Amino acid sequence: MNAPTPVTMHAAGQAAAAPMDCLVVEPDGGERLRFLGASTMRLKLDGATGADLAFYEYLSEPGVTGPPQHIHHSHDETFYIVDGTYEFTIGQNRLPMPRGAFLFLPRGTPHTFRNAGDDLGRIVGTFNPPRFANYFRELATIINDTGSAPDRDTWAELYRRYDTTFYGAGRAPHLKGSG
Repeated sequence: MNAPTPVTMHAAGQAAAAPMDCLVVEPDGGERLRFLGASTMRLKLDGATGADLAFYEYLSEPGVTGPPQHIHHSHDETFYIVDGTYEFTIGQNRLPMPRGAFLFLPRGTPHTFRNAGDDLGRIVGTFNPPRFANYFRELATIINDTGSAPDRDTWAELYRRYDTTFYGAGRAPHLKGSG
């Protein structure tokens, strides 16, 4: 893992100005988490730096699905499609998201997604506040230890710890993908 590098800078032309604390993450840098279905996430920024949000890069092969549809009760989420084509399901509505599309999901919005394209897909996004980044660390550990997604009860407990619930009581999670 290429660790983020804290950098102290001064505004151009203002040698006496107060320093600005910055964080530089090199290409392919950040904490790498592996999920199912040929998908990975790189956490580029999280609450450990004192930031008020987490920033991530997510890559997935064609056909890889995200998590079962769920609702975050304590954080907002954004998605920007850098490469590929994704399809988001928001409640009962399906929304195609081609390269360049941006989606803001306020807390309380049911959602999931899948790589609906023919190529590798790349999303960058945020969680605000950043605490949900730890959910992905725990999920990646379960997947890496067991080779599979958690069973529904384990997943529900993991979600509960991060104030998230499955959308639609009694629905079985679709376990092909990740996150």
